[in-house]
Amino acid sequence: MIIIKHNHHLIIIINHHYHHHHIIIIIIIIIIIIIIIIIIIIVIVIIIVIIIIIIIIIIIIIIIIIIIIIIIIIIIIIIIIIVVVVVVVVVVALVLVLLFSLHRIISSSIVISSSSSIIVTITNNIVMVVIVVIIIISVIIIIIIVIVIVVVLLLVVVIVIIVVIVILIVNNFNNRKTYRSAHFCSEFGCYIKSF
Repeated sequence: MIIIKHNHHLIIIINHHYHHHHIIIIIIIIIIIIIIIIIIIIVIVIIIVIIIIIIIIIIIIIIIIIIIIIIIIIIIIIIIIIVVVVVVVVVVALVLVLLFSLHRIISSSIVISSSSSIIVTITNNIVMVVIVVIIIISVIIIIIIVIVIVVVLLLVVVIVIIVVIVILIVNNFNNRKTYRSAHFCSEFGCYIKSF
């Protein structure tokens, strides 16, 4: 701004160049502030995306571990069922073979009198009843063993799933509590600090 006195009148000349210089500086400062805000927003979005990806990866890993544990438990229980069933079947087969051998020996024995014939018949009937009873008991034992093992398997799977869900809920709650309580203020303002 230039002031000139002419014939007792003041003439004011405004320097337009000086005025434009101030406007350009203000515009540059505003642009820089906008760029800084955009960069901060982009960084925050990238950090949030990275945290979400890490959480998703952790959840996927936990699910895979649960599936592997369940598969291993199922395989172990199937092996136990097979071993138990095979052992029971082998024992029952051996007992039946012995009983059938006894039955043949009794049947092929020489009948001398009518009294001995009655004894042989009664013994044969007893042997057949014992064979039938052993077969029925063996089938019942195998069914009970299979049912017990299946129930135990289901209980183990349910317990594992419940434990994992509880761990995830507790972990999520602790993370939120830490996220809310952990913050700091600096000269640039207050920012949330997550761990």
